[in-house]
Amino acid sequence: MYDLLSSPLTIGRKTLRNRIVHAPMSVCYADDAGTITDAMVQHYARRAAGGVGMVITENVAVSPTGRQMPRQPGLWDEEGLPGARALASGIKAHGALAVMQIVHAGRYGGPWDQYEMARRVAPSAIPFPLPGKTVTPQEITEDEIQEVVACFARTARLAIDAGFDGVELHAAGGLLISQFLSPRMNTRNDRYGGSHENRCRFAVEVTRAVRKAIGQGALLGAHLMADELIEGGFTLAHAVQVGKLLQDNGCDFLMPVVGTFETLRNGPQVGINKRPLFQLQHAIDIKRGVEIPVIANGGLGCPHTAESILATTDLAAIGLARPLFADPDWANKVLSGQAAQVQICPCDTNACLRSQLTGGFCEIWPEHQKARGYYGFD
Repeated sequence: MYDLLSSPLTIGRKTLRNRIVHAPMSVCYADDAGTITDAMVQHYARRAAGGVGMVITENVAVSPTGRQMPRQPGLWDEEGLPGARALASGIKAHGALAVMQIVHAGRYGGPWDQYEMARRVAPSAIPFPLPGKTVTPQEITEDEIQEVVACFARTARLAIDAGFDGVELHAAGGLLISQFLSPRMNTRNDRYGGSHENRCRFAVEVTRAVRKAIGQGALLGAHLMADELIEGGFTLAHAVQVGKLLQDNGCDFLMPVVGTFETLRNGPQVGINKRPLFQLQHAIDIKRGVEIPVIANGGLGCPHTAESILATTDLAAIGLARPLFADPDWANKVLSGQAAQVQICPCDTNACLRSQLTGGFCEIWPEHQKARGYYGFD
């Protein structure tokens, strides 16, 4: 019934056992220092055991200043390697490819309740709202830009050394790479701003540096902002061009997503991520401009819909975040003819989002998993 979902997929020099991908979603099971914990290892290993073809982790910070949330994981030196090795090993032991998403939060750097107490870098010093206040980051210098590029490359290399099959650049959500891409967030007049080509320079430099650091055999993907969803911002037309640029500079796959933390909280975008297929057309349009695989995601938890998308578009795979958070066995159940047994969370209260700062949970989990604080192995 699900012949396409169950079929293997080659991306770059790696092959997925099927076309179901664990999409990145922040769960924040690291400790306060950003160290990967056993809870985090069990969380991702359990999703791999549930049958997906590839697991992409939540965003892992490339430097302490690049972290956004208190329990967000980070990997910026060799002290983080033991946890990273355990995480990669835990995922791969269950047959899935392991990919680490890497990020610098830029102007969204945290903790937000201490925002003014540290240097928060961004392409431009433009005020923006955080819960309860308006803040202004500092404009990043060209020397600092090169330092951040080096941080991305170092973290990527550490991930590969830890056993990961690849990395995914977080170039969406209003985080640093996408901040440079946006004409609304980037008003510089040097070689990193002023024109679309210049606004793309940082993303290109990061992509090239990471590809050089990890070599040709490892996977390199990008979580690409497909549309900022605001007047004067980064558009789908921009995203089509950036997708081609990233492909030409070493990316093996793209996963398009729309909006930023700000734009998804305003106007007609409020609640958009609860709408089925809310960003599917963006992925289809971006795929028309590239040859590398593009992974659809966002509101695709219905197995019949997922299979139909693979049958009727050129998209290569289906990314699932909340469906796998709620039921880690989604893939095994669907591919074994037991789709009716999939546990579906209505997300009426968004418990997974409300609990991110202390470690995400889902209200439909078994009680003993909720009591433990993560859905790992029994």
